[in-house]
Amino acid sequence: MKREKLGGELMKLSGYEAYLVDVAEEICFYLIKSGAKAEDAKDIAQDILVKILASDIVLPADKMRAWLYRTAIRTYIDKYRRDKRYHEILQKAFFTEETWIKFDDKTYEPLSQCLLSLDQKYRLPLDLFYFQDLTVREIAELLHYSVSKVKINLMRGRKALRQKLEKEGYTYEDFI
Repeated sequence: MKREKLGGELMKLSGYEAYLVDVAEEICFYLIKSGAKAEDAKDIAQDILVKILASDIVLPADKMRAWLYRTAIRTYIDKYRRDKRYHEILQKAFFTEETWIKFDDKTYEPLSQCLLSLDQKYRLPLDLFYFQDLTVREIAELLHYSVSKVKINLMRGRKALRQKLEKEGYTYEDFI
C-alpha cells in the first residue's frame, strides 16, 4: 500500500489506485509541457482518473497507461476546440465596430478619429478599458492575452494616441 498526502491528510491507496495517480501526474506534466494551462491539465487528469475509477473498464496494465494518455489528449483537444469556438462567438457577437460607443458630441471627434486610426492591438484594449468599462483582467480573458500584455498594450496605445493628438494640435486637457 502506498500512502498519498491529500489536503494535509494521509490516504491509503491500493497498488492499482497508486499506479493511476502516478500516471495522472505524468499526464498532467505532459499536458503542461504541451501547452495546457496548469489548472486545465490538473482538471483533465482528475477527470480521467474519476472516469476510470467510476467505470467498469477492465484493461490490462500495459494498455491502461495508453488509454489514460489517449483519453487525456482527446479531452484536452475537445476543451481547446470549445474554448476556441467560444472565443470566436464572443468576437463576432461583441467586438464589431458597430457595438463600439461613438461620441455624439463634436468636441470628441478628433479623439474618436485618432482612436480609430490606431492599430487594432491598441485600439481594442483602449476601447474596452475606457469606453466599455472592462477591467484589465476581463480584457485579458476576452482577448486571450495575459494581464501583462493587456497592460503593455494599454500603455503603448495611450502613448500612440497622445502622439497622434499632439500631432493634430490637441492635448489631454482638451478632452476632459
